[in-house]
Amino acid sequence: MILKKLLDAIEIKDRKGAIDADHSVDGISNDSREIGEGDIFVAMKGVLADGHDYIQKAKEKGAALAVVDHFTEDDIPQILVDNPRMALADLACTFYNHPSKEMKVFGVTATNGKTSTAYMIRDLFKEAGYEVGVVGTVEVQYKDVSIPSILTTPESIHLQKHLRDMADAGVDVVVMEVSSSAQELYRSRGIDYDIVSFNNISVEHLEQHGTFENYFHYKSRLIRHAEEKTAVILNIDAPLIEGLVEKTKGDVFTAGIEKDASIGIDAIDLSSGFAKFNYVVRQGHHTDYWSLEPTVLPIQLKVAGYHSVLNAMIAITYGLLEGIEGEVIQKAMENFSGVERRFELIYNKEYMILDDHFANEKNIAVTLETLCHMEYKNLHLLYAIRGGRGAELNRDNALEMVKWMHKLPLKTFVATRSEEVVTKKDVVSESELAAFKEVMADAGYDVPVVDDLKSAIDKVWGKVGKGDVFLLAGCQGMDHGAKYVWESLAEKATGDERSDWMKKIENRIC
Repeated sequence: MILKKLLDAIEIKDRKGAIDADHSVDGISNDSREIGEGDIFVAMKGVLADGHDYIQKAKEKGAALAVVDHFTEDDIPQILVDNPRMALADLACTFYNHPSKEMKVFGVTATNGKTSTAYMIRDLFKEAGYEVGVVGTVEVQYKDVSIPSILTTPESIHLQKHLRDMADAGVDVVVMEVSSSAQELYRSRGIDYDIVSFNNISVEHLEQHGTFENYFHYKSRLIRHAEEKTAVILNIDAPLIEGLVEKTKGDVFTAGIEKDASIGIDAIDLSSGFAKFNYVVRQGHHTDYWSLEPTVLPIQLKVAGYHSVLNAMIAITYGLLEGIEGEVIQKAMENFSGVERRFELIYNKEYMILDDHFANEKNIAVTLETLCHMEYKNLHLLYAIRGGRGAELNRDNALEMVKWMHKLPLKTFVATRSEEVVTKKDVVSESELAAFKEVMADAGYDVPVVDDLKSAIDKVWGKVGKGDVFLLAGCQGMDHGAKYVWESLAEKATGDERSDWMKKIENRIC
């Protein structure tokens, strides 16, 4: 693409050096290692590094131009802007010719349940015959392409590249998980959304945002910046989310179970762990852009958990807004098999083994509330203490667990630091471990802490009996939990059964 067209897309404060506006640009990157001959290098400041320190390396790799927030002494033409992150997003949209305008794009945000909701929406639209792509925590996925994710929402230049590839491949609908980080750091800037949703909010990512107020500010940007033509689905059971009804130009649809929303749920049955309920549109909604008729839609899920009901409420609304028939929605919801590590059923014979991304207070509360509704004998809980997120989060998580312990048939409770599997950024610090142990001791629970995950699983598993539930709970420290279980089952199996367990391991993304 000609450089002039790219520079017209950003607000330039000043220029340094001889800049050839007719220069043909083949690539743009904020990573000096990705730069090729004639590319644009965007120097961005991060937590651990400042891109301005790598301008010389980018030049040596062939960069023709650097975008900066202050001029440097490096002998390379430079463009001065207020915010290089914003500039990168605007350059990316222009370089890839705004691919989000060529497809329907759905933006899903929440503290908990983004991934499950996104995959529900994906399967629903696939059932209706759409070609669907997903961008999220687990992967970037469309057609036969699956790229494991590093970030929930990729950096803007990579995100626009994925969207361009999807549009060129004939994708009709893209479902995006939109993180608070993506909003703060402008990764999702310039996306043309058709529908956006905000399902729940609780304390998370304070290590990045500093305060809950900041976290909510960036989380809610997806809603507050929505355009008039964008449908906005808000779960108003959360007061903060309800407050956004008057703070968006988008076409708002309220949803909720506890409050008088236009969309809701009734007749919930969670006795088996797998929900049956009625999805209800209580009030019709007709505007210039969107329409929704009063509806009662009986739904049955194969995935466990109360949180699955909340996720389904949002996903079904996406389908109805786009005119998908009720029978198609019912079939898609019944066939939905869930997402890795989201109250995932990984074994269900003489007893049940569940795997859950036990990330924060809200996530923990929803998971343990579901276990309170289920019918089983004893609960055996293995918890991977969360590393790299601070003592305060671990203290809050432990306090939330303690609230539910007396309501559950808890027989075994063990914790682990998962030392053999966690990366450097997820190592459990002494202060994080101390915060967990202090809360448990104060509540009267003597919780053994096992250093490695495999030994911890074996320690608990040996105590699980017929009719019991074994819960593998935790974030990054439990990512290998299901794999360990399936490996153990495969070792004891033969023939097709062994092949089935091995196939599960091979297909695992976490």
